Amino acid sequence: MAKRSSGCGGCLVKIIIAILVIIVLLVIAAVIAVNLTPEQIGIADLDIGGVTLRELGLADVKFKEMFTLLNGVMNPDVDNIVTNRYDPDVAKPEADGNLAAATNTGDGEFKYSEVLEQTVIYDKEYLYTYSDTTLAYLFQQMLNEAETAGAEVNNDAIAFLRDLNAEIDEVTINDLGGGKYELRVVASIDITDFKNEIMKNIPAAVARLVTLPDRVYIVSYSDITADSEGQLVTTGKSIRINDMQSVVADAIFKVVAGSASDKIEGENGSIDQNSVNDMVGEGFAEVIANLGRIGSADINAETKEVVGNVNFGVSGIKANALTVITYTAQTAPGGAQVNPAALTPVSLTIFPTKITLDKKYPITGPLMFYRESARFERIQTIFD
Repeated sequence: MAKRSSGCGGCLVKIIIAILVIIVLLVIAAVIAVNLTPEQIGIADLDIGGVTLRELGLADVKFKEMFTLLNGVMNPDVDNIVTNRYDPDVAKPEADGNLAAATNTGDGEFKYSEVLEQTVIYDKEYLYTYSDTTLAYLFQQMLNEAETAGAEVNNDAIAFLRDLNAEIDEVTINDLGGGKYELRVVASIDITDFKNEIMKNIPAAVARLVTLPDRVYIVSYSDITADSEGQLVTTGKSIRINDMQSVVADAIFKVVAGSASDKIEGENGSIDQNSVNDMVGEGFAEVIANLGRIGSADINAETKEVVGNVNFGVSGIKANALTVITYTAQTAPGGAQVNPAALTPVSLTIFPTKITLDKKYPITGPLMFYRESARFERIQTIFD
């Protein structure tokens, strides 16, 4: 993974510059003609804070349309944007309860950021339910720990949102009917400090034209399903600022996203919104894959241990929730990361001599021992 910037001060400065430029242009347009565009008056390619109005997609937008769209973007209707806000007091017990029995927790205290780095292992297969509000809480805790650690993060979506100094406000799984489901992720960026600084240093006549918000919201939409292996599959649909579809919202998105990742550029260095949206969906899927495999099963009602009738796939996706079947050391992909203290000694039979070893790592099947002669012999593992 490429190294990312440590914060989002640059992108916030850029977004404020872009907004102020539009405001100034609106003032000019009031004198010239509100039906003209930047292209028509020859300023579409003027470099303003490192960007041009053409690069932001505003070259052919009439000034009066900019004003209408800008007011909409800069006055977010939060109640209509964040519609499924999580309650930490409810989400934390569910998250901690599901993760409490994990065996590969290192020092015994599970850190949410560990789900970004490794598969979560249990002693048995369990069927756990994660409500979408709990998943939002989990993602926010991962962001908090990633911000505190300040280190490289092996999840592009978390790294991108961390570099924006974003907060996760919502994760929603919508049932669209007919076995189809949609993932909606809402993250917000606090620009209060920048807003206050800017408003103190611009002319009152300009300040009266627009009200800068305290937060800007990024809203991502993806279709989701699960394959026969229990892996979440996401297909990006759209990503928006303040859940608005407009050229001004798209322009602001490009400025916000531009300095947070080097993996989202399209042709000619432009910001590829589809790539950003795909990154968010894939990052979500990576976390779910570490928690377990999506599916359904018959379980012991008291312990939630799987007892039979396992079915991986879309049966584990429901309105506002996912059900996952947890991994054991034997079922984990790519080999498990196991706590050595939890391992049992193993006896190895190597004909004709029997040797007992205290192992530090699990042996889960037949092994091949190669000799210098290129011949080999199979050894049998016998667990005591």
